[in-house]
Amino acid sequence: MLLIGVWANRNWILGNWLKEVQLRAPKYFTILWVPTIFAGKHLFEKYIPRFLPKFTTYFFSYLTIYEAYLKKNKKRFVNRSIVLYPHNEPELGNLEHQVHILNNAFAVYFFCSSDANNLIKHGLISTKVRLAHCAVDVDCVPNSTIMRNMNTVVLASRFGPRKGLEILPEIISLRPEMNFIALGRGWESFIHSTKLTTFSNFKYYELNKKSRNEYFSKAGIFLSLSNLEGGPVPLIEAMQMGVYPVVTETGFAPDLIKSENEGIIIPVNPTSLQVLFALDQATKFSGRVKSTNLTWDRITSLMVSDHLQMQTINKS
Repeated sequence: MLLIGVWANRNWILGNWLKEVQLRAPKYFTILWVPTIFAGKHLFEKYIPRFLPKFTTYFFSYLTIYEAYLKKNKKRFVNRSIVLYPHNEPELGNLEHQVHILNNAFAVYFFCSSDANNLIKHGLISTKVRLAHCAVDVDCVPNSTIMRNMNTVVLASRFGPRKGLEILPEIISLRPEMNFIALGRGWESFIHSTKLTTFSNFKYYELNKKSRNEYFSKAGIFLSLSNLEGGPVPLIEAMQMGVYPVVTETGFAPDLIKSENEGIIIPVNPTSLQVLFALDQATKFSGRVKSTNLTWDRITSLMVSDHLQMQTINKS
């Protein structure tokens, strides 16, 4: 199987997916990085040769990449491809268009059940659906020498407009007794414009495995304010490491958090008061956070199984 990823994502979540499964089954998987997602955002995309080496099966890490190569050679990729669906976005087209493209795939791997159910309602063939959720790295392990503090709140994400961070400065200012740690990339302009550096209870560090393990071991609460997610993947990392989640009702949060023993779900686009109330409730949590048991071994087995099924079907 040829795994097709985007060069810009090679060190982020979607790129990590390809590297983790290839590491576990190198005889089955080969990675190829392409320069763009072919979403029509850049003029140069029209001049990029849409050539892929010939493999038995294919895994496309983004719907628009699959669509681009499907248009080039439909016969080659119909029922020989898996398409990863992290979350819905305007660049993917309306739901009817997405379904029209995805029904050509053998399987579609979803991060969350809400996206899968929504596309099924719009005509996606249900037997193509795989609820994959993503996975947690094996080195995502809490440091037992670090004392956890329920008044320490950690956020983890690449900065972007869908992360819902507009209300974060107000939240930080209204809870001076809490320490807020942001792990991410690309936050610098936001921090400068909102003067977050003037708050003594706010710190910002680059998100990497070292900082994740250190501050997820220290924090008592994981906070996500996003208004659009397939995951977020840091949610499952936080739960794996024993951090109590307070997250918006996006992505796979409702799949994983069923009671207050597992976390608190707040509305999408919450008010500051809703977030503050949830944080206050979270500080009272004294149990053990339920881990997700979402492993890369599981994802790899799922992909190998689909690869072998595609091989069998297309030989007959």
